[in-house]
Amino acid sequence: MDPGDAARARRIVLRAFDLPGAGWEAVRAPEAVAEAVHGDDLLDACLAGFPDPDVTASAESDRFTRADALAYSVVWLLASEAAAELAFATLAHERFASAFVAGMAAEVDPKQCRATLLGHVAAPVEGIDARGQSAAHRARLTAADAEGVLPIHLDLVALHEERAVTLVILADSPDPVPPAAVHAVAERVAARLCA
Repeated sequence: MDPGDAARARRIVLRAFDLPGAGWEAVRAPEAVAEAVHGDDLLDACLAGFPDPDVTASAESDRFTRADALAYSVVWLLASEAAAELAFATLAHERFASAFVAGMAAEVDPKQCRATLLGHVAAPVEGIDARGQSAAHRARLTAADAEGVLPIHLDLVALHEERAVTLVILADSPDPVPPAAVHAVAERVAARLCA
């Protein structure tokens, strides 16, 4: 790993001040990127086509929680802009979002009742004040137990600028993170991608 790129990746990751409102608590990230989502290999399993040999550094944010909300990010620095374009294309593709959300649904297990994926939609994150690219997927899952139905809303935001690519994960229940707040978080993180 490149030390300069590693420091840059750590500067880009999601921070508490990027998130809407107050009251967010931080928990240290797992040791490995593969553990970034509930399973040991969920993220890796969704990254078919990601240019792993071209990754010069990566970093993960803390896991930020508030009530039933969760937010965090993973950042990769690539050896070239062409490799970063390919990495972003992987994260922005419907195949990645479908695999990620389906995997998360399989991992949600409140009182032994797994979640059901109700669907997701994809779109660019409009109006971000940055030169790079963006893509977002919004999903809704439900899990039922004896006490009722638990709705889970998930936003996956992929951002790309120069050699840097990041995935920001925002989840909340019972209501989604408001679209304006998702946009504001994306804009704050995007502003650090080329710094």
